[in-house]
Amino acid sequence: MKLFRALTKSGLIQKIRQATGSEISTATKYGENISKHRSLMSLYDLHPQIGYQSYIAPNSTVIGEVTIGNETTVWYNSVIRGDVNAVQIGNNVSIGENVVIHTAGSLPTGQPASVDIGHYVIIGSKSTIYSCTIQDEVVIGQGCVILEGARIEKGAMIAANSVVPPGRLIPAGTLWAGNPCTFVRNLTKSELATNIDHAKKQLHLAQQHRYEYLPYNSAYLQKSNSEEDLNPTKYDDVTINYNFGDEERAQENPLKY
Repeated sequence: MKLFRALTKSGLIQKIRQATGSEISTATKYGENISKHRSLMSLYDLHPQIGYQSYIAPNSTVIGEVTIGNETTVWYNSVIRGDVNAVQIGNNVSIGENVVIHTAGSLPTGQPASVDIGHYVIIGSKSTIYSCTIQDEVVIGQGCVILEGARIEKGAMIAANSVVPPGRLIPAGTLWAGNPCTFVRNLTKSELATNIDHAKKQLHLAQQHRYEYLPYNSAYLQKSNSEEDLNPTKYDDVTINYNFGDEERAQENPLKY
């Protein structure tokens, strides 16, 4: 005991503990930041409605009176605000990263100030959609701004970094570009057909992302690569003993077993 006290006073014991990792400095602190972000957020009595197999990225935000159809994707860091007026989004829509969709209180024309987006629509990243109507199979390029009261008809395409002024009508099957956007040309039949194909490809990609954020973990996916699945006939006659260990326990305690 005297030797231990002497070694402790000399600091030798502390040096040995530090060298072997048996002592951790009390100055070292561990902190874990917990995110309180919510992808879906109600606002008073306004609640988002999300359709079947739609993917809302974990760091995106859907607020208030927003209705999203089936198999629609809201990619990372996008914001959809249905706080002032409603936002209606159809099926198989792809909303890119950093997109903002919001509404005005009212329009000077007296038309509804809501956002209405049809089916098979692609909205490029960093775009802003504001109280407008976008019909089916429309492609909005990256960095576009669609202002209040604008109406983009079926199959139209807006080139990247274009601005659609308030109240502008974009006819069906046409390409527009610029700030403010102007007519470029009519789209070909093959170009119109690829709009749906692009939307379906985005859906397939979104499903892969969705599987990574299931409410349960992805350990079940190991089953498809297990030896039993790869060689199903090999294990047809295997008998599983659900009473494994009972014989050994009976020998140890014959009165109980």
